[in-house]
Amino acid sequence: MYYRKNTISYSPQTYTYNLTDFSKGMNKEVDENLLSMNYADIAYNVKLDDKALKNGYGIKELEVPDLAFEGQMLKYKLPEGTKPLGLWSFKVANNKGEVEDIILLYCDNKKLYYTYLCDIADFFIDTNITLESMPTILTYMLNGLETVIICSPQDPMYTWNGTATPVNSEKALHFSSMCIHYERLFATSSDQKNEIRFSQDFDVTNWEETSDAGGFIQLVDERGNVNKVISFNDYVYIIRDYGISRLSAYGEQSEFSVTHLNLSSNLIYSNTAVMCGDRIILLTSNGLHYCAGGSLYKYDFKINSMINKDYMQYANAIYYNNKYYLATRIDFGDGKTIGCESESDFKNNVLIEFDIDTQNINITRGVDICAMCVMIYEDLYKLTFLFRGENSQMIGELTNEGTLFGENLQKSWKSPLSDLGTQKTKVVKSITLQTDEEVSVTVASESEQQTKTIKPYKKSQTIQCNVVGSKISIEFATQKQNFNISNPTITIDVKDD
Repeated sequence: MYYRKNTISYSPQTYTYNLTDFSKGMNKEVDENLLSMNYADIAYNVKLDDKALKNGYGIKELEVPDLAFEGQMLKYKLPEGTKPLGLWSFKVANNKGEVEDIILLYCDNKKLYYTYLCDIADFFIDTNITLESMPTILTYMLNGLETVIICSPQDPMYTWNGTATPVNSEKALHFSSMCIHYERLFATSSDQKNEIRFSQDFDVTNWEETSDAGGFIQLVDERGNVNKVISFNDYVYIIRDYGISRLSAYGEQSEFSVTHLNLSSNLIYSNTAVMCGDRIILLTSNGLHYCAGGSLYKYDFKINSMINKDYMQYANAIYYNNKYYLATRIDFGDGKTIGCESESDFKNNVLIEFDIDTQNINITRGVDICAMCVMIYEDLYKLTFLFRGENSQMIGELTNEGTLFGENLQKSWKSPLSDLGTQKTKVVKSITLQTDEEVSVTVASESEQQTKTIKPYKKSQTIQCNVVGSKISIEFATQKQNFNISNPTITIDVKDD
């Protein structure tokens, strides 16, 4: 692919280079020298969807409206002495048939807790369900009541409506993922990696293996293990190690049929596979893809080479507000330590926001997110998080404030080191920009660099510098909260070598 470089306007030997569009984002798939300086070599904790460089996302402690006291906000107290590992939000129907919004929390003491969303209760209650491993949880209309179905790779299935005693299945059902499809529950087995299990029609608690009840389907081919099932567009999509299969499951099980959509040499990370509106988005060792209908398509995901594949078992993803959010680990290679990266045992260090419409990417760096959940109550929508490390006792929510629990996040945007289309020696003479916050500007060549601090001012400012080299890059960085840089212009002299 050819990347058009910015147009340079000039008087004799003096060039003005305008950074006019930051929305191009990061690109690590193309050699720096071939890129316009409007691309970013590294960018984090800033938003790259405009012609200005703006403050990035932040995370604060979760707050929800307290229905008992109008105008007040409610914060939740976590179970004492525990670390939350999983978070879910559902509607359930109690014994009286009343629909309630609940939050479920799975902790490192192997217990499952619940509380009510937007209620007077600010603490979590023990469900009396103990699980040896991280569960998969969904809801189903069982016996006329919206009921929670709980399974895990090491435990039997539980059903629970939020008030009655949880019902434990007598059958040893060890499921690693599950979905509801045409009134059956389909699941992947942690015991049999090549099987899809399914319940009886209209009874997700009946797993008897008969021709008119439940059963299983074996998938033995070169696509490898069966890892996740997703109900999507009238089919059950089966996410496997090296491919995707599709199950047609209408009515009688004798009519079930399986087709294979693709076979690949690239490993699919099933924990990143999420239904996102009219498609399933997932990450493979070859980049970000989406499945729509019977085909798999690849996104132009320009940061795939930065993702540390050794930590992909800790990655998690979710769909929110027409965007795909991925918590994973990125190797920036810049020698800096941001947020959770100062901890010796961090697993993830970024939250990547991928806009499905524009394919723009924004990166929040310095957060080790272990789980995500979208909480919905009437017209309230919140993207919420659980963490490892020093923030493991917090439930967080996404904000636009550029802070992590009140602490300003370090923000940076750095251009490629580019020769700007000529190998001649260049001298960066000055930089002009407008900023709403104190910011440091670093101009570098292949052999030297200078850093200047610019104070906020309502009008454009020009700083003088003298950096010499055949390749040039520029970096804007700050740890202030309100980051907003616009109209940067670089004045460069080019020597006739």
